[in-house]
Amino acid sequence: MNTKPNPHCDIRASFAKAFSTWRRSNNIPLKKVATDLGLSIATINSWELGKRFPTGFNFEMLANYTGLPPCRLFCVMAEHCVPADCLLAMGKKP
Repeated sequence: MNTKPNPHCDIRASFAKAFSTWRRSNNIPLKKVATDLGLSIATINSWELGKRFPTGFNFEMLANYTGLPPCRLFCVMAEHCVPADCLLAMGKKP
């Protein structure tokens, strides 16, 4: 039986889990993230629930807001990330 983790993942679900974990571990309310980014609470909540993914400008804005590289912050598989294979590092839409 192969116990190696699969380095490929569902980016939307991975982002939702990683973003929620980041926000909660830093004790930042949804409302503060929304206000700081100039977005609605519903938008931030939909990211956290995995219903939507921040693409384009919003993704860049969120990465700048947190100050962490996208692969390290937004992917629960970051420790297995290979930048040449990472959709986030390559700037491709998930």
